[in-house]
Amino acid sequence: MLRLLTDDELDQQPDPAAVLQSWLDAPEREGVWTDQKVYRAVLNSRHHTVDHLRQLPADEVLTHSKPHLALPHLLTQCATEPARWNTLLTVLDYGPTDKKITFGELLDSVQSACPTQPRTA
Repeated sequence: MLRLLTDDELDQQPDPAAVLQSWLDAPEREGVWTDQKVYRAVLNSRHHTVDHLRQLPADEVLTHSKPHLALPHLLTQCATEPARWNTLLTVLDYGPTDKKITFGELLDSVQSACPTQPRTA
């Protein structure tokens, strides 16, 4: 049975990041826990990695977590390029009936829609 651990309990594990990954990989069983509880536990853990964040639904990372989690990644992807910020806004406007995307898919879509242009000196 899956048990969500506190960060103090994760500190005692040989590989806390692997434990978090096991939570993300485990199927929901018998209503013992919900995906949202797992997402929140991963987001709130000091042991999460960028790879963990990339697997979570974009709306969870953007709206249910502290701004310091998503913002650095968005700033890295979009920088000072208005086209990338516009692409980001378009991707975020996926509507209530469309397929939800992961945070990784969000970052990748911004990257692929607006590849870095060579800068002229």
